[in-house]
Amino acid sequence: MNSNSLAVTTVSATFVAMEAQNSSVFTRIGMSLCSGRSLTIGFAICSFLFNSCVGHKPAPVESTSVFSYNEPDGLLSLDPAQASYRSALWTSSHLYNGLVELDSNLAIAPCIASHWTVDKAGLEWTFRLRTDVWFHPDSCFGPQRMRKVVAQDVKYSLERILDARTKSTGLWAFRTTIVGADDFHQATRRGMRPSLQGIRVITDSVVSIRLTKPFAPFLAVLTMPYGSIIPREAIELYGADYGRHPVGTGPFMFGTWIPDRELTLRRNPRYFKSDAQGRRLPYLSQVRIAFVRDPKSEFFEFTKGEFDVISSIDESFIPSVFEPDGRIKARYDRFRVLRTSANTVEYYGILMDTTLPAGHQSPLARSKALRQALNYAIDRHRIVAYLLNSRAIPAYYGVLPPTMPGFNDSIVGYRYDQARARRLLAQAGYPNGKGLPPLVLQLGNSARTAAIAEAIQEQWEEIGVTVELRQVDFPQHLSMVRAGELALWRTSWIGDYPDPENFLALFITSTIAPNGPNTTRISRLDLDSLYEAILDPTRSERERRDIASAMERIIIEEAPWVFLYYHVVLRVVHPEVKGLTLDGSDRLVLERVSKGPKL
Repeated sequence: MNSNSLAVTTVSATFVAMEAQNSSVFTRIGMSLCSGRSLTIGFAICSFLFNSCVGHKPAPVESTSVFSYNEPDGLLSLDPAQASYRSALWTSSHLYNGLVELDSNLAIAPCIASHWTVDKAGLEWTFRLRTDVWFHPDSCFGPQRMRKVVAQDVKYSLERILDARTKSTGLWAFRTTIVGADDFHQATRRGMRPSLQGIRVITDSVVSIRLTKPFAPFLAVLTMPYGSIIPREAIELYGADYGRHPVGTGPFMFGTWIPDRELTLRRNPRYFKSDAQGRRLPYLSQVRIAFVRDPKSEFFEFTKGEFDVISSIDESFIPSVFEPDGRIKARYDRFRVLRTSANTVEYYGILMDTTLPAGHQSPLARSKALRQALNYAIDRHRIVAYLLNSRAIPAYYGVLPPTMPGFNDSIVGYRYDQARARRLLAQAGYPNGKGLPPLVLQLGNSARTAAIAEAIQEQWEEIGVTVELRQVDFPQHLSMVRAGELALWRTSWIGDYPDPENFLALFITSTIAPNGPNTTRISRLDLDSLYEAILDPTRSERERRDIASAMERIIIEEAPWVFLYYHVVLRVVHPEVKGLTLDGSDRLVLERVSKGPKL
């Protein structure tokens, strides 16, 4: 990540509520894509070891602190195979671990795997497991109630994601990357119980995963909840009810769950990690998750101290909590505000395929100068400052958000330049908009996105471009976008995992919708070639960043998007909470969080 990227800081800034009902958001999860992918992170041995592996036994931590937060959208299951929404992602991070994980800078770090190697071809990944990782105690293990994690658990856990009977929302993550994964999935659909060819258990502590082709982001994919390691015994005992009887290896264990009311998680006393002083993690004794649906009630309970952190504030409260420039008001300045750029970009997509009726009839698909003119005509700063109350970052760079690995702040994107927009409009053959038919911009049914579109409509009108706005329900909107029925539309992309490939895959021929996330249907040989190069796991991080930057410069020049803004993630936190971090992936990591006395 570029050193000038936005870091997690304690600042006075307003909170951004990124709710699905208010934003038409595309992710690989949301689109249920199973496009072919390949794998990363460098060739050679990665041997990063945790402090708890240095030979001493971690000292226990005596803690009675309880960390409380609210999940207004509720929770359906504690099964990581179904973790496709934020509340499930957060809870999975408390209960489970994978082979690898992300550190606070979104870099790959060891977890259940102490180290790994990849062969020269970039296909065979071999992981050596720690030998001190225990599953949470549970009756599924019989009288002993516990057992250690072994390599067979890795094979079983990944096979379960691919098993059709699991109906996992993470099928796409491994189906085309691991050798034999699709055949395995198809066999399970026929009721068979095959063995996945691409995963070999070498010893109890060594497992090998073979890929269909080099795929540099493979380790990043494994950090998702779908890479969580679970025991076969728990699935065999609880079956379809496993989502209410989770058994993992994480810092916290299942406690009690009263649906739509409260979920409690207890400290795992045998957790395998420790801090730099040798104290066993986690510090907290319990995590309490409430399910208060009303956002006003949630905020009121937070101010009373019932919740330690809040991650959404009702729009009606924003003026009373924050100043217009994003500073928190004096009434609430006892709270800390954590803010960083989210791994999300908002944009208007432009159909580039002139063989489709919508593209054939659109002047946007035929004129790069016109597409560029629309980009230069937008005053993103005004939109962010006055419509979003500084709860976003203008998209002045490229495709990658500032906190995404591979971000390069030397990339020159589009800034407001009305004179240049007019020149490009004339170059496209439409001086002052003369001869240009009205464009149609389709949106989902959201008041916020409509307000932004109306502001942009006015800015485009200033250079002579007339745009009609059309709003439809989101399911219909998504269907029309994927079918290539729209010439201009509004959407977002949320990164599924922190690797530039996850964003750049939106611009290659092999992922053209409806088979993949390339909804603009841009197709260029140079982008396809660069994309293949960025998949090579033997390349250094710097080499992959340079390739990503080369792709971004082509994309900016070609302008298949009208770039709008990057979302912002914020947390409002009580001052006694220590060790809480924030990153662009919007995670809630609690294993190193502690609480001091009330201030």
